[in-house]
Amino acid sequence: SSSLSAARRACGAPLTTVGGAAAAQVRAAARPAPRASAGAVDADADGHADATPAAYQLITFFRFARVDDPEAEVERHRARIAERGWDLRGRIYVNEQGINAQMSGKGRDGEEYAKWVESDARFAGMRISVYPMEEQAHPRLALRYKPNLVQLEGGTNHLPLTNPEARAKPLTPEEWHENLKKVSAGGEDAPLLLDVRNGYEWDVGHFRGAERPVQESFRETVYTNVQEGLGPLAKVDKDKPIMMYCTGGIRCDVYSTVLREQGYKNVFTLEGGVQAYFDKFGKRDDQLWDDHLFVFDSRLAMSPDGRPSAELGEAAATLRCYCCGQNTAPPPHRNCPNVDCNRLFLVCEGCKNKLDGFCCEACTKATHIRPALVVPGRYQKYRAYDSEESRASRRGPGRRLRKERRRERRKLELAAYVLEHMTSADEDRARLVQSSGGTFADRTRSLVQAKQTIETDSDVDTESDNDDDSDDGSEEGRAINPALSRYSKQRATLREAFAVLAENERTPENLVKAAEDIALERSRMKKAPFEQEAPMM
Repeated sequence: SSSLSAARRACGAPLTTVGGAAAAQVRAAARPAPRASAGAVDADADGHADATPAAYQLITFFRFARVDDPEAEVERHRARIAERGWDLRGRIYVNEQGINAQMSGKGRDGEEYAKWVESDARFAGMRISVYPMEEQAHPRLALRYKPNLVQLEGGTNHLPLTNPEARAKPLTPEEWHENLKKVSAGGEDAPLLLDVRNGYEWDVGHFRGAERPVQESFRETVYTNVQEGLGPLAKVDKDKPIMMYCTGGIRCDVYSTVLREQGYKNVFTLEGGVQAYFDKFGKRDDQLWDDHLFVFDSRLAMSPDGRPSAELGEAAATLRCYCCGQNTAPPPHRNCPNVDCNRLFLVCEGCKNKLDGFCCEACTKATHIRPALVVPGRYQKYRAYDSEESRASRRGPGRRLRKERRRERRKLELAAYVLEHMTSADEDRARLVQSSGGTFADRTRSLVQAKQTIETDSDVDTESDNDDDSDDGSEEGRAINPALSRYSKQRATLREAFAVLAENERTPENLVKAAEDIALERSRMKKAPFEQEAPMM
C-alpha cells in the first residue's frame, strides 16, 4: 500500500497514452506532445510507465464523431470487454455524435480498452488521461447508449458537435495561460473568462478571475448565461473574446456550438479542460488556479499537482463552509445524511462535529437518515442502511413527498438567490409588470409568446415543465428561445413577486408564496377564454 501511494504521488500528473503510429501522428499534428510533470514516471513508446504499475487506473476521454449505429457500437464494446476480461467500472456513453467515458480499470485494463477505442479511425487522436489509483474509482460499469453525451436543456442532437468548424477554437494550456494573464490585468481588450461548470464545482476551485456560474446545473447554461439582468453574456459584445473552461473539455465543446449559433464570433476553449492545464502548470508557482478541482469519481476533488485533495489534510481547509460561512472547510463535498435533504455541501471540521455531519439544525431532527460518513465519499443506496421492515413501513406516498420537499427547497434557494441579486433595473421592470392597476396584461402577452417557446420547421409546440431529465433525444431540430425557458420564467415570476411585496415582507418564503399566487392567476387567465367559449350543456 505504501509503495502504491508513493507511485501515485510520483505520477501526480496523468499520462496521455497513444494508440498506434497513425493516432500518434494525428495527435502530433493537432497539438504539442503532452509533457509529464516533474517527478512523473517516464513512459515508453506504448505509453506504459517504467515503474511498477499501479493497482488501478482512472481513465477519462471523449471524442465527437459520427456513429451510424450506436446501439451496435455499444454491443461491440461489450463483446470486446467480455472477450478480453477487462475489469472496468464507470460511465461509458455512446450515441450518434460520439463517445464519452469516465471510468477506472484494474491494472492496465482501462488503458488497454481506451487504446482499443482509439484504434478506431473515428476516434483516432482523442486525448486520454490516465491517473494511477489504489482502488476502483467507480462502483460499477454503465456502458450504454445515451441520447445526449452531456445534459443540456433542449438536447444536443441538433447541435453540430461533429463539425470542428462549428465549435470554439481550442487553446493549448500554454496559450490559455498567457491569455489568463490578460484577464488578470484587466483592460477593455481583456477576454471574458467563463466557467461553464456547475456552481458547486466552482465552490471547490476555479481559475483566477472567473465568476461563479449563475446556474447550479450545467443544463441551464444555454439560458441563464444570456438572461438579461443576470447572465454574464447578457450585454457582452458578440465580437468580444470569450474563454470558457470545464473539467475535461466536453461541456465546453458542446456549449461552444450554442454560442456560435447565438452569434458570438471569438469563442475559445481550453483544450483538454482543466485537467490538461494541471498537466502543464499544476506544479508551477505561476499557475493561475485557485484551490482544488471537483471531479466526478471517488476522489471527489483533486489538487493542481494531481493528488486527491483528501491527502492534503488541514492545508486544504480553505473553502467556504456552508454552515458557518468561514473559509475553513476542506474538500470534498459531503451529502447531508438526511435522505429527504441530501444537500451537497462543504463543511468545516467544527460545524461537522457540531451538527453530526448534517447541513443544518433542522436536518439533525429528521428520522429518515443515513449514518454520517466518517470519510467523505458517496452514499450507497438507502437499502444498505435500513431494514426491509422499516422501508416497508414508509412505502406509499413517501417518495412523492420527498420529491415535493426537495422541490420546495429548490424554490426557496432560487428565491434567496433572486433577492440577493435583484438590481434596481430588475425592480423597475418588475414594477412595470404590476402597473395599470395591477392588471395581468404583460403576463398575458408573455403567455402568447410562450406558445412559441419551442418551434420546429412545420409546427409550434409548448415546452414541457416537468422536473425529470428527459433522455429520449426528442428535442432534435428544435430552436428554443432562451428568454422563455422554464428557468428564466421561474426567475421572472419571482421578480414579479418581488414587486408585489413590501420591503419588510421580502423573505424567500413570502417570495415563493407570492410567485405561486401569480402563477395560479396566470393559469386561470389562460383557461378563461376557453371556458367562455365552451358550449352550454
